[in-house]
Amino acid sequence: MIARSRFRVPRSKFVYTVQRSSNMNLEHELGTRNPERGTSGSGFTLIELTVVLAVIVTLALILTPSITNFITDSRVARARNDTQTISAAIIQFYRDTGFFPQWSTANAGGPGLVANKVDLLVSAGNVPSVAAANLWTTGTTDLLEDQLLTNAPAYTTKTSSSAFGWNGPYLSGGIGADSWNNRYMVNVGVIDNTQGTLNAAGATKTAVWVISAGANGQIETSPTQTITTATAPTGDDLGVRIQ
Repeated sequence: MIARSRFRVPRSKFVYTVQRSSNMNLEHELGTRNPERGTSGSGFTLIELTVVLAVIVTLALILTPSITNFITDSRVARARNDTQTISAAIIQFYRDTGFFPQWSTANAGGPGLVANKVDLLVSAGNVPSVAAANLWTTGTTDLLEDQLLTNAPAYTTKTSSSAFGWNGPYLSGGIGADSWNNRYMVNVGVIDNTQGTLNAAGATKTAVWVISAGANGQIETSPTQTITTATAPTGDDLGVRIQ
C-alpha cells in the first residue's frame, strides 16, 4: 500500500495570496466603477462642469435685475427721507424764530438786510444740471448747515425768557449730498409770509421746494412754479413743498 503524501501550503503564503487577490479586485472595482472619472475617481466631468456653469449663469441673470432695483429703490427712499427731514427742520426754525432762514447774515439777531438775502439754501454736493440756466444753478446760496446746525448768521437764540429765537440745532448731523452725489436745494428766497395765495406784490406765490435732482442728475422742476399749479416735482426730481 502506497502512502499518500500531503502537500501543505504555508499559512503565511496563503494569507498573502488572498490579500493580494482582494486588493487587485478592489483596485479593479475602483478603477472601473465609473470609467468617465478615470482610474483615480476624482474631479468633475465636462458635462458636470457645464451644468454647474449653466446654473450659475441662470441665477446671475435672475438676481442681477432684482439687486439693481433694490439699490435704486434704496437711493430714492433715502433722498425722499432727507428732503422730508430738511423740510421739517425749516418749519421748526420758522416756529421758533417767526421767520424763515433766508439770510446769510442776521440783522440785530433777526431777519437780515435785503443785500444779505439768498436765493437758495444748499447742502454739500455737485450742482445738478438744468436744461436751461435758471435760479437752481444761478441763484445766490448759503449752506443748510449754517442755518440749521451752527447758526452762522448769528440769529438771536431762544432763552427761557424769550418767546422767539434760534433754538437749534434742527438736524441731528451734517447734511451731505443726495444719493447721486448732488446737492439738496431749497429756493427759500421766494418764501412769502403773507396770508393767502398772493404775495406782497399781489402776484400768486411761487412754490418753495426742498428738492433733489434724482437719478438723472438734472433738475426738471421749475423754480418759478406757482403754488396753484405745483402739485409734485417734475420728472424724476424728489422733493417736499413747504410753500
